[in-house]
Amino acid sequence: MSVSAPEQFRANYQAGVAAFFALTKPVVQGMQAVIDLNVQAGKAAVAESEATLKGALQSSNPVEFLTQQLGASQQAAAKAVSYSQHLFDIASATHNEWMQAVQAHTGEHEQRFKAFSQGFTQHAPAGSEAFVAAMNSTLAAVNNAAETMRGVTRHAIETAQSGFQNVAVSAQQAAQQAAAKAASAAKA
Repeated sequence: MSVSAPEQFRANYQAGVAAFFALTKPVVQGMQAVIDLNVQAGKAAVAESEATLKGALQSSNPVEFLTQQLGASQQAAAKAVSYSQHLFDIASATHNEWMQAVQAHTGEHEQRFKAFSQGFTQHAPAGSEAFVAAMNSTLAAVNNAAETMRGVTRHAIETAQSGFQNVAVSAQQAAQQAAAKAASAAKA
């Protein structure tokens, strides 16, 4: 079955436009998620600052004031870790969606290229077997390299997520220990 050059051009152009928007959509959604996270964090910070200051102004005991300030600073550290985790989750989700779009369009592109390659191989002039073999070998090498990069990226994301989880747990434990020490110091 023969496809004319304008139809091939149109199909390739449409595939390129579809790929552009498929790759752009996750990025825009990720940016929106970061903006939403920052708005939420800003609102929470203002509300917590107001509550902390009101509590500090109502405190008549210096030890109680110091305990409140220590607790507030430790809560801020825990919230910073939580914010970082949320930010990383957004980046990871955006990356995963983007990679899925890339893989989908890469798969389509590979299929079109394989079809072209098969057509070229079938209609190649005599004596071009070495060129066809080199072209097929190059395609296989590119596919292997792309798969290796996907695996490395996936591993790096999993490692970073594990690190963030460990930091979050450590920060939470440290905040609880410090709060317990502050409470025992206030009682003394």
